[in-house]
Amino acid sequence: MSNVCPVCGNIKNRKIGLPKTNSISKNFLNYDYYVVQCLDCEAYFVSPEIHFTEEQWSKLYNNEYFGKQSAWLEKQRKKELISRFNRLEKLTKKKNISFLDVGTGEGKAIIEAKSRNWNITAIDIVDNRNIDSKSIDINFIKGNFLEIDLPKNSFDFIYFDSVIEHVLNPLEYLKKSAALLTDDGYVYIGVPNEDCLFNDVRKLIFNFTKQGNISEKIKPFDSPYHIIGFNYKSLKRIINNAGLEITILRNFGRKFEFLGNIPFSKDFWINLLFLFPIEYIGLLIKRDLYFEAFVKKTKK
Repeated sequence: MSNVCPVCGNIKNRKIGLPKTNSISKNFLNYDYYVVQCLDCEAYFVSPEIHFTEEQWSKLYNNEYFGKQSAWLEKQRKKELISRFNRLEKLTKKKNISFLDVGTGEGKAIIEAKSRNWNITAIDIVDNRNIDSKSIDINFIKGNFLEIDLPKNSFDFIYFDSVIEHVLNPLEYLKKSAALLTDDGYVYIGVPNEDCLFNDVRKLIFNFTKQGNISEKIKPFDSPYHIIGFNYKSLKRIINNAGLEITILRNFGRKFEFLGNIPFSKDFWINLLFLFPIEYIGLLIKRDLYFEAFVKKTKK
């Protein structure tokens, strides 16, 4: 059973804690798993390596994975998506873009891409597209990205939004994307920041509630099923190791999420009085919740 870091290949690591489980994943666990951190690149991952079948992964990522979202959050996510795609068009200076959406989920990205008349290919291990995105005439492929034969040097924009933290071999995903990318194309990577201030606060809460043995980093066996975790160092390392280079790297987080709750409800007050101050301080000290990066092929 492998303890090798999936980002840099180092075998030395330190234990962070035990992973949380839920009613679905606990039926698959045949080993004593730990969340660990690589002592070289600082990536977080699960040890020993997870060995679930494709059917078991599909059960984890069933339709319930995409919970109902507030109108405010839906609006924010759409604004973020439009902003990313606008930025891509400015970077590439192209309009007729060949777009590959890996881990398409509900299909929000392909709906936006279609509105721009992009040429779209979408891939996911399960088909959780909503009705609107299923009505779009695109090339949708159900399967594992690494096992699908795609033409090299053919995509102007490859989109990994909340994807590489979910896979056992993220470096292979990015290496393949580099091979599929046109010379002037870009890959978008969106991942959580595991060294965000919010996780430090979570650890304090775990210690206070006598759950100090539970890892505050990544949640491999409980939604959102993150099995790899990144900070600044490990994200930059995996991008470089994949033969890619960073054009834009941003640390960010959504603010005012309390507006997505029923006014003056319990969740409203928790978000306003507890989460909002933590995330705002995290923004100021550059330890916010998420990273996004636009990367391209390394110049030879």
